[in-house]
Amino acid sequence: MASRGGRLIRLPSRTGGWRTDPEAGETANVAGIGGTRVVKDTLHVLLVEDEPGDARLVEYALRMSSAPVFMVKHVGTLAAAIEHIDSGQTVDVVLLDLSLPDSTGIATVSRMQEAASRTPIVIMTGMDDPRFASYALEAGAQDYLIKSDDPERTVGRAIRYAITRMAGQLERQALLERIAEQQRHLVEEVNAARAMQFDLLPRPERLDERLATLGVEVESFFEPSSGIGGDLWGCLDCGGPRMSFYCFDFTGHGIGAALNVFRLHALISDHWDPRRQPGEMLTTLSAALKGLLGRGQFATMFLCTIDTEAGEIEWASAGAPAPVMMLGQDSRFLDARGIPLGLSRSPGYREHREPFPPGAALFMYSDAITDSPVEGETLFGEGGLSEAIQGLLLRHGELRVDHLLDEVCRQVHMPFEDDLTAVCIRRLRGEG
Repeated sequence: MASRGGRLIRLPSRTGGWRTDPEAGETANVAGIGGTRVVKDTLHVLLVEDEPGDARLVEYALRMSSAPVFMVKHVGTLAAAIEHIDSGQTVDVVLLDLSLPDSTGIATVSRMQEAASRTPIVIMTGMDDPRFASYALEAGAQDYLIKSDDPERTVGRAIRYAITRMAGQLERQALLERIAEQQRHLVEEVNAARAMQFDLLPRPERLDERLATLGVEVESFFEPSSGIGGDLWGCLDCGGPRMSFYCFDFTGHGIGAALNVFRLHALISDHWDPRRQPGEMLTTLSAALKGLLGRGQFATMFLCTIDTEAGEIEWASAGAPAPVMMLGQDSRFLDARGIPLGLSRSPGYREHREPFPPGAALFMYSDAITDSPVEGETLFGEGGLSEAIQGLLLRHGELRVDHLLDEVCRQVHMPFEDDLTAVCIRRLRGEG
């Protein structure tokens, strides 16, 4: 009797995907700014005023100041002011009239701000209107002066305030830029670690031929909760009619848990021996992890070996969520009691063995499913999982992981707060 060809099915992500770019916006180049900008002893003022009388009053008021000393360049049009800015000459602050021959109103502020985006602007206006002042500040000005006010008393103070305010804005902008750059680096590192973690998973191109020979189909879903995480599943070829499968979950999630995943995966590769029983293998891994993990860190793990010739499955568990055994429309939880890996150098694990004929299936999963809340403090639990699986078996005659996840996601609060792994291993029925 020939077996229908098996294969590995890797289901796609159910989330919007890991965010590969931090929230970004257009930011100015502020690389050279650090710390608070100090007001200089000499300040270069660009006075943009077309009324000669008003300009003389402002210049006189600034000359009366001894600290700092104001060096004033007077121009009468916006075009001349922009040309002066573009020439590269030093300008520490712009005093800007809003009624110029070539520009009037708030648009004058916007055009000057575009030409000198990092230079503080103090507008001068004849209107004592708080709403107008607010519009000008939103357009990019740092302060405003009413022309009817005493310039000797107000101009120097406004300039100093404008420079201090602009320095604060630039400093905050520089800080945001540094934070954004650190976020970009962090995302790049997480993306690299995520790719490495997904590379640890079994791949169809490497596994399908072997699964087809055994008549075994594997359907899997894997999704860390925060880019990378502490879950992993895998398979180990024992040769002949035998293949082993495992699923483990470290405490925590994120970068720390992911580092432990790489540790355990390396230990499995180093210590794997197909002649060992699952319980003996778990004992070896626990002893190796004991000296590597920090306080409070451990992993739960389920390890099984399927023998298609003998029609059997043998397994041992280190405190993993209890897998579900299915045959026809019947389902039940396996005994998954055991000491988690890394808590003891010499734990003992009970060996289990039972029939696993064609048509039988085994569902391994992480506790993100059973620990997800349904309503209030109620968890989905083994009861919810059993009910969902039984319903699917009655309706479809078999368990498909994507159907089960649909049912779980319909009932629990989303998104999942922990890393999610779900793997169904089924022996295909033979064809005569």
